[in-house]
Amino acid sequence: MSGPTFVISTDLGDITVRLREDAAPQHASYMRNLIEAGKYNGAVFYRAEKGFVLQGGLQDASGAKRPAGLPNPPLEFRLPNKRGTVTMARWEDPNSGAGEFFINLGDSPHLDRTGDSGWGLGFTVFGEVVSGLEVADKASLLPTVERGGLKMLTQPIVMNKVAMQ
Repeated sequence: MSGPTFVISTDLGDITVRLREDAAPQHASYMRNLIEAGKYNGAVFYRAEKGFVLQGGLQDASGAKRPAGLPNPPLEFRLPNKRGTVTMARWEDPNSGAGEFFINLGDSPHLDRTGDSGWGLGFTVFGEVVSGLEVADKASLLPTVERGGLKMLTQPIVMNKVAMQ
């Protein structure tokens, strides 16, 4: 599988992700534009659940949100949410991703398309980890606190630099 890659550099190590332009061209382009604009430099991973997800996006360690400055891409469900895939997070509105993403730390078929509205529309996989999945696994073992039914890291992990290769 070929495609452009980007590297997320953290104090725990680097995670390299290949964009899946073949399966999610609009999401891949959206992410590339955000990365090239430097939107993820200094952003954080703030949610971690062992065997499920490591999630981050356009906010800093204080929790302050950063605007994406781009319209959200429409849902592109073509790939299953399997371990090592990278997926656009969203709310019930299928086009509410706004730069939030997660790394699947296990197979998550419940995140695949199962219906025609709301959560049933699934979550768009736009990339796959090609190296550094062990970094995400390690992050999922860090202390968390439950907030709104989600496990949030007590100390968010800073994405020191996120750059296309």
